[in-house]
Parts: sequence; structure tokens; C-alpha cells
Amino acid sequence: MKNKIHLVTMGVVILVFGWLFTERANADDLFGGDSFFSETETKSDTNFLWESDGSLTIVTGAKDSGYVIKDGEMETFVIPSDTGNTFINDGSTGELIICNSAMGCY
Repeated sequence: MKNKIHLVTMGVVILVFGWLFTERANADDLFGGDSFFSETETKSDTNFLWESDGSLTIVTGAKDSGYVIKDGEMETFVIPSDTGNTFINDGSTGELIICNSAMGCY
């Protein structure tokens, strides 16, 4: 009988210590200062657009790009950057299109 009471007491003590340990646990900041995960994400200037034929068009450096619906058909659009070059790797034709505010697209 003494062994059973001893086992139950030790089990309760272990559970209480485990509960207290998890209640008081605080994670220290890994790098100091602001949290690693609290930083705002930097916006990528690369956008991947799936075409209706299944090909992938990659747009880099555009002001805006995405999908638009015209006459019931979904099409992709690209607004070139005003300040730098915009690269469009057209997946359906395999062409690399470079757009520049001074020279246009070629």
C-alpha cells in the first residue's frame, strides 16, 4: 500500500511541476530587439502568372501585373515600371519582353 501512495504522490508532483513549467515558460528573443517574425514582408518585384494554355509567364520589375476578365476570357496584364526595366518572360510564346519607360517594349 505504501508503494501505491508513493507512486501516486510522485505522479502528482511531476504533473504539478510540468504544469508550472509550461505556465511560466517564456521564449527569449532570438536576435534581441524586434522579433524576427514581426518584420513586415518585403514585396517581391516578381510575379508568376498562369496563362489559359497552362504556360507560366514571369513578370519582374513591373508597377503592377495580374489577371483581368475581358469578354468572359481571363487575360493577364502588365503595367511596366516608370523608373526601371520591366522583364516579361512570356510562357506561351517563349519570348523575353523588356519594357523601358524611355524606349517602350521590345
